[in-house]
Amino acid sequence: MLQEYYVNGKKITLTDQDFVAKGGEKQIFRKGDIAYAIYESLNKMIPVAKIGELAEMDHPSIIRPLDVIFNKKNHPIGFTMPFLDEDEDNITPLPRIFTNTFRDKHSINNDMAIELVKNLKGIFHFIHSKKGLVVDGNEMNYLVDGGFTIPFLIDVNSLKTKSFPPTAYHPATRDWTVTGDFNELTDWFIFAIVSFQIIIGIHPFKGNHPGYGKNDFINRIKDCVSVFNDQVRLPPPARDFSLIPGNYKDWYFNMFENGMRLEPPQMPGEAGISVVKTILVQSTDNFEITSIREFPEDILYYSHKTGVAKTKTKIFLGKADYDAESDEEIIFTPLTNIPIFVKLRNKMLQARIVVPGFTIQPFKIGATDMMIIDTSLYLKRGKKLTEVGFKDSNGKIVMFIKKDWQIEKNSSKMFGEMIVQSVLGKAYIVIPTVNGNRSSCYVKAIPELDDYRIMDAAHKRFTCILIGRQGHKYDRIILTFDVKYDKYRCVIQDDVDFQPVNFTVLDSGVVIQITDDDGIEIFYNTPTKGDLKRVEDPAIDSSMRLTKDGTSVLFFKGNKLHSMKMK
Repeated sequence: MLQEYYVNGKKITLTDQDFVAKGGEKQIFRKGDIAYAIYESLNKMIPVAKIGELAEMDHPSIIRPLDVIFNKKNHPIGFTMPFLDEDEDNITPLPRIFTNTFRDKHSINNDMAIELVKNLKGIFHFIHSKKGLVVDGNEMNYLVDGGFTIPFLIDVNSLKTKSFPPTAYHPATRDWTVTGDFNELTDWFIFAIVSFQIIIGIHPFKGNHPGYGKNDFINRIKDCVSVFNDQVRLPPPARDFSLIPGNYKDWYFNMFENGMRLEPPQMPGEAGISVVKTILVQSTDNFEITSIREFPEDILYYSHKTGVAKTKTKIFLGKADYDAESDEEIIFTPLTNIPIFVKLRNKMLQARIVVPGFTIQPFKIGATDMMIIDTSLYLKRGKKLTEVGFKDSNGKIVMFIKKDWQIEKNSSKMFGEMIVQSVLGKAYIVIPTVNGNRSSCYVKAIPELDDYRIMDAAHKRFTCILIGRQGHKYDRIILTFDVKYDKYRCVIQDDVDFQPVNFTVLDSGVVIQITDDDGIEIFYNTPTKGDLKRVEDPAIDSSMRLTKDGTSVLFFKGNKLHSMKMK
């Protein structure tokens, strides 16, 4: 049976041979490295807005929805996500790590267990930083990599996000001492349980106690009767408590026996969590502007999604900084998230790695231009647009040609996440899109561009803005596409001053643009909503370069990064 759907405008055909499993009111199909979750009916579908908020959970260890799947009537009916195969991807369900048999077979020592706990803690911190909660973080919702130190959180649809409540919890990890809403401290109770299982091998409210039944988790959690209680007889698989770092042993005791709710302490050698201080620097009738961070040099580029900031001589990655040439870019390996610095020199791709313990294999490939979209590197090579892939194999980074597309050799020009080219005088745009581990290209004729020489352009989430020269003037051309990149709406703003395009598209679909005349324009990234709102404010000027954090507007000006919200 053939089923046709659309993802990012591309038709996807699912067959019975692609079927993997059915459960939770949806079916799971697989094509390559992508899973397709199709709901049985429209009213069972997870809200599209929640998928957008889950997409903000862009941590490499969180297996989250990637794109919305639409049926032939353009109704949302499911979502895509990375597909992890136990054998192919060398991953293991977390509960196996608890057992002594598995640990002994795979030489898993306590140092590795502690490292796994540290990385698990990082997932919780990350979700909290996105104003989310785990809530259903029981041990069955995790996979572990082949090195047994990197966890992957799966089944994240039930997470609490900024706008949506949680939809599930597990009784064995729920904090039954709390009768109100879930919060970060109830999440840390979940983390305490799962991390204890990783280190000691059993649930902290297991073991035999004369006053409780075998699996009476709920009452023992309510009564604070854990494995630390003198009357509890531990089962043989439990490992020695001496394996628990001292400060964690105290924390576990306070959490499980004293009923306290505390954030976890630092593991030995663990770096502290960086907290960014925000300072209100300006408030006007329309906007509230808050300072987030200051850099030693003017900012050339900033991405909240990857945590990368680029200046003329450095690339900042979180709290770390690295010397870099002005045209050097950074890309990350899939899953392992290893940063790689890339540049073109003498029309040859050069790559280097700055993380200790990793090497990069030589890879000779020529190109005349390059661009990065998310975690994909694209090269212009004559008549080819080439995607370069990266694979981490036992500490060695291997580069390879992942895919080629045909483009015009002489008339094509790379801009921000898009290419503009002319075929016999007819203008086309080429838009590479990334869908999990797969990429595709949309090629679309745009007759409105035929008479322009494009000076600058950028594409973000179904929106292209271009600056075109026609005669002695510049026009700004705004294109908004449907999800299939088939239909579009074109708005031409006549006779503007030449400035590089400056816009961002929030995860909500709202486009924010700062124009050459220091105004802010707000509209939606869909051809069906044509209204455009313009706001003029003395706090806004065209030197403010826009970026985003999910559904929040950020900008950088000079060496300072700010957030901005409307009142």
